Amino acid sequence: MSKTWNASFLERLRKYGRVEAQSGFWYIALYAPPLWPELAAFLRQEGQVDTFICLTATHEPPRFRLRYDLRSVLEGVDVAVGFTVPEEEAVPSVAAIWKGAEWHEREAYDLVGVRFSGHPDLRRLLLPKDWEGHPLRKDYTFPQTYHGISLQYHPPSATL
Repeated sequence: MSKTWNASFLERLRKYGRVEAQSGFWYIALYAPPLWPELAAFLRQEGQVDTFICLTATHEPPRFRLRYDLRSVLEGVDVAVGFTVPEEEAVPSVAAIWKGAEWHEREAYDLVGVRFSGHPDLRRLLLPKDWEGHPLRKDYTFPQTYHGISLQYHPPSATL
C-alpha cells in the first residue's frame, strides 16, 4: 500500500461507495452518480490520481453503466470507478478534473447516448452531426440509407 492510499484514505473513500481491491487495482462502486465530481476531485487531490485512462459506457435499459479507469502514476495505483445512471439523467462531467475525459465523454455521448452535464463541448465526435440515434444502444435500429446512400451490406457470393 502506498503512503497516500493508506487505511485512513481508504476509509474516507468509503463515504462515496463500496471499495474493493481486485487483482492489483482498486474498484469503487459509487453509491450515487451526483457524488461523482466530488469523488473525482478527492481522487485527484488527495489520492494523486493524475491520469485518466478511459471511460466505458454501455446501455443496459433502462440505464447506462459507466466505468472510469484512472491511474496515479506517482503512487503506482490503478483505480476504477463504476456506477449506473437512469437513461433520462445526465452524468456530471469530469472533464474539468481530467482533461482527457473530454473526448471520452463525447464518444460515450455520440455512440451510446450518455449525456454529461457541465461538459465544455458535448457534441458528436465520430458520427456526422446529422446522424440520428446512438448506434451502441440496445434499442438502436440501423438506418437503411444515409443521404440517399444505401447502408446495407450484401456480401459477395462465395462462388468462384
